[in-house]
Amino acid sequence: MHYSRLFGGSFAGHDEAHLRELATRMKDVPQNRCGRLRLGDLAPSGMVYLGQFLDHDLSRDETRLEQASAAALEKTKNLHTPRLNLESVYGGGPTESPQLYDLSDKGAETFLLGRTRAIPSKQIPSTRDDFYRRNGRPALADDRNDQHLIIAQLHVAFLQFHNRLVDRLKRGDFAAEAFPKETVFDTARRLTVWHYQWIVRNEFLNWFILPDVLIDIERYGPRLLKSVSDDGIPLLPIEFTQAAFRFGHSTVQREYEINQWIGLVRLRDLLRRTALDEPVESLPADKVVDWDRFTRSWGANANFAENIDPLISEDMFSLPAAAMPVPFKTAPPPLPEMTLIRGSRIGLPSGQEACRAAGVTPLPRPQIGFTDEENEFLRARGLNERTPLWYYILREAELLGVRRFRGGECLGPLGGRIVAEVLLCVLNADPDHYSNVEPKWRPLKIVFGRSTALRRIDCLRKFIAFAKDQQPVQ
Repeated sequence: MHYSRLFGGSFAGHDEAHLRELATRMKDVPQNRCGRLRLGDLAPSGMVYLGQFLDHDLSRDETRLEQASAAALEKTKNLHTPRLNLESVYGGGPTESPQLYDLSDKGAETFLLGRTRAIPSKQIPSTRDDFYRRNGRPALADDRNDQHLIIAQLHVAFLQFHNRLVDRLKRGDFAAEAFPKETVFDTARRLTVWHYQWIVRNEFLNWFILPDVLIDIERYGPRLLKSVSDDGIPLLPIEFTQAAFRFGHSTVQREYEINQWIGLVRLRDLLRRTALDEPVESLPADKVVDWDRFTRSWGANANFAENIDPLISEDMFSLPAAAMPVPFKTAPPPLPEMTLIRGSRIGLPSGQEACRAAGVTPLPRPQIGFTDEENEFLRARGLNERTPLWYYILREAELLGVRRFRGGECLGPLGGRIVAEVLLCVLNADPDHYSNVEPKWRPLKIVFGRSTALRRIDCLRKFIAFAKDQQPVQ
């Protein structure tokens, strides 16, 4: 399975010296922020990391920056099947990836989970909220989901959700949900995937895509994404993988409220610092993520997405080598620099060229920069006429991504259409997607946690609460 292009090409690249200059202006420091406000109806930060999680589920491209080129693109393999099927969680299942599973109950296999390291001084007990580790190395299907604490803890929550379903199915719950000839494992896996797909379609997209764009695609179908494999699987376009879906880099905050014990933590202190092949101790119990703080859309200690704009938080701007998806022996270049240069080398269209091809009105040149000085910088380098696609999509979101109150709440018309068309096409083309198998299916409505009321698992907040069998704060 390879990648594709939405708009033909390849397109002419940019002067890489100019791109490096532009990248330095994307670091979120006061002289670059220029008084920008952090306001609006912003998504909970759990949605930001669900975006990274589903990106890992859809795509794995291990091409190094020095190997990136337009000529090599057609031969670049996507090492994952572009389906939202939790391949990054289940691997090849108990038969092909037995190292991930407890195989003691054939047909009702569960994921292996590790215990956290108790903190007696804080009276915090050990819990099964960590990866299962062999000689300090985590058992997981996609090692990218161990790049930092938040994505690792989200991955653990998916393992717990599956295990919780297996337990309930073995007790006779949800009997009507099982298909003929399915094992308990099969049913639990299918329901886990379906709930995940439901959340992507009905929550994630609603936070980050303009309502009018979603309505148009649902009513008239995609108008950009046409490339499919011989198996009918959409070939992911590089405009999505290397530009539009990287909007998530802009939504990462500088620091996060993790839980009641360690409180506010800088992003750099959440990132992996050791190489993937080096053993790591089990997670301290005081670092288990309190997902209530990542899925609430209200409250003083809730974590929210940063506004979508061309600024990248300092710790995200300069990631350590161990947190990169492709290994680096030395400190990697700044993340925006790598993204801009890769886009140029593989022949991405500029934002303006993409707008013309997509039938979207481009931003006026004076609006490409945030200030007069920035506009002059862009004009002098020709970047206001041919703006790098990733930068353009971030700036478009800052100006036009108004979902309720102000720009930066979601993607704009071009970026939103690219992201929504790809994700919806991936879902709709999957013969195992819930809408293709059971069009009237809805998420489970069950009693769990301390509540005696039936609750439908129709959002990430309730998904994780069920996985951990907790009562979410109302």
